[in-house]
Amino acid sequence: MITVWQLASAGVRAHRGAFAGTALVLAVAAAAVAVTGVLFESGLRTRSAGDALAGGLLVALASSYAGTLLVVVVMVVAATVSLALRGRRREFALLRAVGATPNQVRRAVTLEVAVVSLVAAPPGALLGLLGARLLDPLLVRSGMVGPGFTSALSPLPVLLAVVLIVATAVPVGRLGAREAARTAPTAALRQSAVEAGRVGPARRIAALALTAGGLAAASSPLWVPGVQGSATAAISSFLLVGAAALAGPVLVGWLFDRLARVHPSAGGPAAVLAVRNVRGFSRRLTTVVVPLALVVAAATVQSSVDQAITVAAEQEMTAALTADLVVTPAEGSADAVGRVAAVPGVAAAVPLATVPAQVRTDDEDLAVAGGLAWEPAALRVVPGELAGTLDPGVVEGGLAGLGAADTVAISTDTAFQTRVGLGDTLTLQLGDDVVEADVVAVFSRGLGVAGLITGPATAEAHGLPVVPDTVLVDVGPGTAPRDAAAAISALGVTATDVGTHVTTATRSAGGENDIGTALLLVLLGVVAVGAASTLALTTAARREEFALLHRTGTTRRQLVAMTTVEALITGATACAIGTVAVVPSLIGVGAGLLDGPPVVDLPTYGTVSVAVVAFALVATAVSARRTTRLVT
Repeated sequence: MITVWQLASAGVRAHRGAFAGTALVLAVAAAAVAVTGVLFESGLRTRSAGDALAGGLLVALASSYAGTLLVVVVMVVAATVSLALRGRRREFALLRAVGATPNQVRRAVTLEVAVVSLVAAPPGALLGLLGARLLDPLLVRSGMVGPGFTSALSPLPVLLAVVLIVATAVPVGRLGAREAARTAPTAALRQSAVEAGRVGPARRIAALALTAGGLAAASSPLWVPGVQGSATAAISSFLLVGAAALAGPVLVGWLFDRLARVHPSAGGPAAVLAVRNVRGFSRRLTTVVVPLALVVAAATVQSSVDQAITVAAEQEMTAALTADLVVTPAEGSADAVGRVAAVPGVAAAVPLATVPAQVRTDDEDLAVAGGLAWEPAALRVVPGELAGTLDPGVVEGGLAGLGAADTVAISTDTAFQTRVGLGDTLTLQLGDDVVEADVVAVFSRGLGVAGLITGPATAEAHGLPVVPDTVLVDVGPGTAPRDAAAAISALGVTATDVGTHVTTATRSAGGENDIGTALLLVLLGVVAVGAASTLALTTAARREEFALLHRTGTTRRQLVAMTTVEALITGATACAIGTVAVVPSLIGVGAGLLDGPPVVDLPTYGTVSVAVVAFALVATAVSARRTTRLVT
């Protein structure tokens, strides 16, 4: 009697080519998860070692990246595993026909997927663990960590990655065998040749729910202020791509059914065959399109949201800086403020400083979880008299109260995050002291100024040195700002107009952009490998179809042309879905952050769209040439 293990091991050996592609996708996904785990663990260890600021920044980076990564990993792994199993419907039907029970089929497929996952995930996770060290120079350059930083390596990220990949792939494999196991053998044999054009009610409801959730997330910047709302809006594009994946067979079938009717012979025999194929096998096309659409959506929304935040910071900083000149003292120039104030024509010189702090963001005691209730923050120190040089956009209270010790003004973003308002107390950690600071004002320009503002009395009361890093200068009547800037620059400091300073400040985060770009490339790498695997699996599984077409008179050249047209349709459909998926989020981010139209990173969008179409063409052509060569 054949056991379930024998069925599973025979299935893996017989389909080792398909499982090789699936294993590669699982390995790459495990590597990406392991990288995130290393960042998170390094942040916790750095924080416990005493560097709370660097540790908090690493934890925040890993947490923000993990949400997007998990969504992508689940979608890519699910698409790859389900496609690998879909091509085996005839096999499952034959197993049922020769006496295999539904439970045996489900258990065999579950065991197959589990074996492949457990073989592929650990090596991939180990490579991700070691590759995470390549991010160390970028983290140092970004200023998140100090020189000499080395990522913490332990078995925990590997274990986390393996558990996540297995927990994602195995249920998908079991669901993939569920339909074949429940269907009568004769019906399953008929369905193995023709795909069902309809989707079940549960899938329709799930698609509608994801669409509603995506639209709701896209509008979140309207009531969730600042960067938090933008991050939530970015997730909406992935939800909408997921909705398209669920409803794809219906949408694709409806579209190309009408295309085939309106233009039955446009483009010649190859185009007619291609359109008929995508119409009759809409599920297959949807499975291939989803990873490619994810590439377009992920790259476009990530780069566009980052650009929107930069533009919003520029707008807020420009509105907040009402001085004539902005002076940047040389490091260690303690007397720079006095020397600038003594320059003829200078009416006011207002020093600004920054001191490190931590903010308590949760009322619960999370010390057991590594102190995650504390988040690092830069506390902006301003004097009691701003002399009309800085306007943070106060909406409640006033900055005059900052003259007293243990007082703070907070941005609307910080108020939302900490659930603290005017008249409440905000728990801060300043140096070694935990301070209950009174909130005396709430302001709106947090991206342009800072999340927290305090006075020198608070910083000095807790032993924090107040060293000016910026001096805002107003010139007196009859003095040209250009002349004053030249005189101030002669002192050995840098004096610029507000526009130049804003541009320099917002464009100087090159290291942060580098780390963001590196993590985005890791994300796109997962999606690209998944897309390549699905394209290769789909084309290779069509050997019998190509053979039948060849026997009925279709030439090899026509077969290659047909698959080329299908690849163009695939790439174009992926670009369209990815584009539609990101539009709501970009509109929401623009409405929540910007004083003007939404921002779209057109160079990135154009490059990725062209790359997706080219990728579909190349991957399909390579597999199609090999497959058609075997049947002609």
